[in-house]
Amino acid sequence: MWYKTAWRRHLCDMHIDDWNNEFLSKFSPEKYIQNLKAAKIQNAMLYFQSHVGLCYFPTKSGKMHNGFKGKEDAMKRLTDLCHKEGISVTGYYSLIYNNVEHDRHPEWRMLDQNGNSQREIGSGKASDFAGSNSVHRYGFCCPNNMEYRKFVETQIREMNNFFTVDGMFYDMLFWPHMCYCHSCKKRWAEEVGGEIPAVENRKDEKWLLHMRKRREWMGEFAHWVTALTKELFGNISVQHNVAFSALPDPTTANCEEVLDACDYAGGDLYRDPYVGSFTRKFYRSITKNAPFEYMMARSTPNLAVHTQIKSEDVLKSGIFQTAAHHGATLIIDAIDPVGTMNKEVYRRVGNAFKELMPYEPYFNGTSIEEVGVYYSLKSKFNPNGEAYTNYAGTVTTIKTMMNNNILCGVTGGFADLNRHKVVIASSLTCEDDYDVSRIADYVKNGGCFYFSGGDNHKLLKEFYGASVKGRTTEQVVYIAPNPGIADVFDYFTQDYPMNFAGSGAIAEGFDAVDVAATITLPYTPQDTNKFASIHSNPPGITTGIPAIAIKKYGKGTVMWSACAIESIDIYDHQRIFTNLLKYAFGFEPTLCSNASEDVEITAFNRDSNIQINCALMNSSYKARDIADFEIRFKCTKAPSRVVVMPDRAMSACA
Repeated sequence: MWYKTAWRRHLCDMHIDDWNNEFLSKFSPEKYIQNLKAAKIQNAMLYFQSHVGLCYFPTKSGKMHNGFKGKEDAMKRLTDLCHKEGISVTGYYSLIYNNVEHDRHPEWRMLDQNGNSQREIGSGKASDFAGSNSVHRYGFCCPNNMEYRKFVETQIREMNNFFTVDGMFYDMLFWPHMCYCHSCKKRWAEEVGGEIPAVENRKDEKWLLHMRKRREWMGEFAHWVTALTKELFGNISVQHNVAFSALPDPTTANCEEVLDACDYAGGDLYRDPYVGSFTRKFYRSITKNAPFEYMMARSTPNLAVHTQIKSEDVLKSGIFQTAAHHGATLIIDAIDPVGTMNKEVYRRVGNAFKELMPYEPYFNGTSIEEVGVYYSLKSKFNPNGEAYTNYAGTVTTIKTMMNNNILCGVTGGFADLNRHKVVIASSLTCEDDYDVSRIADYVKNGGCFYFSGGDNHKLLKEFYGASVKGRTTEQVVYIAPNPGIADVFDYFTQDYPMNFAGSGAIAEGFDAVDVAATITLPYTPQDTNKFASIHSNPPGITTGIPAIAIKKYGKGTVMWSACAIESIDIYDHQRIFTNLLKYAFGFEPTLCSNASEDVEITAFNRDSNIQINCALMNSSYKARDIADFEIRFKCTKAPSRVVVMPDRAMSACA
């Protein structure tokens, strides 16, 4: 399949309206292909339709963009030119986001609890994924509406009859908001009964069922689109944009069900380098086929800044971070409304990709991940309304591992736990009960497992025979180490315990010998005018409430924390958390390095070789010079040689 060897990919956004006759009047397939060649692109994702809903091909079911009248075959010619130049083509189609059909078919619209369409009312809410000022720019069609589905099927058939492609990409497969249209209400009534809950309550079983049904429905829609596409187009790849699966919103339903409908995982993200690393690790773990695809904009922070271009150093850093995970990079540009493209973008992208090319033969092998960070696509919420979610804990834990040069990856209900020495699960909820037996088997067979919080009652019961009876009223608590592990907590002691900005789970039923630290409370709760110190909430009340418990379970070891300490992005907390891993599990990393925190290190097994990749996480216009650093790797036998790729220069070997 084409995607196995296409590391350099491109998409030029064409979400252009047609109320102005100038729009797309200068679109030129010949100039477009010259830009792709200048950028050294191997795969081009070409727009067949956009969020606007306008098509770039002659359509009977929809509406073709006015700028393509008289040149109806322009996008087809571009497709043919790409194939002539050895560039594979992926067609782009926007699902759910479709202004034209939203406006023409009021019965297809997604509606809020009050029966309103977001495009109709507008809210002034800034969009997370585009440069608009308000959501009323976007019209949402509900995938539960069967007439809308018939329309989508017709459009896919039309594209199949008009284009020859190597793959199809479907964008925006998620719920932009909770939908209460007639089709959703009807489906809920048929499958569940009664009315869809309209009040969000993370502790209400009916609301949680609501979230499960949203995931089920979106997954079913994704699989339907994939099956139809493969039936019509034959042996081509199908990918859905799964960016929201790697973002914190718990309501979008872009989860495993949608990912399972993709031949490979990929999506566009506009976040900091650490979130980018988490996303790459997640995509690498969950993709059905390698490589995964990481989409990045050519501008900062996103395509809202239409004329701004990332420096070559910033482009290279993003590209090589993806390469360090053996992923493919897709650069996203945005076409000018008149249909032209900025040549400078393609000059810079070409220079960046040119440096990548010598490394491409080595992007294979099995990643070495000693620590697996358990990511739950179902637990992106905190039932108690606090900031500590599985998503937040996962991203911070990845950062902690990276800053300490510990080889890590993302795992979860979708992955094999047994490939990791240690698995870390932050703030799991009852939504993860389905995986308790598998986690228990992992530990029973010799694995090391850490988890935090008090919302997955089955895990606490399984490992400790313990139960949660509530949470502290106090929203600031302290973790006081027992004398036996005082060294692990550095300068934090029972008199000066480690702070945690949140409540703590109050659990009981632990064996006293398993409790390694307890909760200390401040003198007063924070919801009263009474205080001890006006600016802070110093510790004052010692308790016997377990804060950390460590226990042998089968051949393995389990550690639990009442507070999600792994979620705290403070150096002291990160250091103590890694100390706890070493203390509880005897964990000693195979790879050790003195590389600085802005250098990410990954490693792969390649046949009988170990491949180590290092990438600078740079976001500055000019990348800094990197001083020499050491990497030590424990091998089962002495290496015969160490070479620096791609020129295979010999390096020092101890």
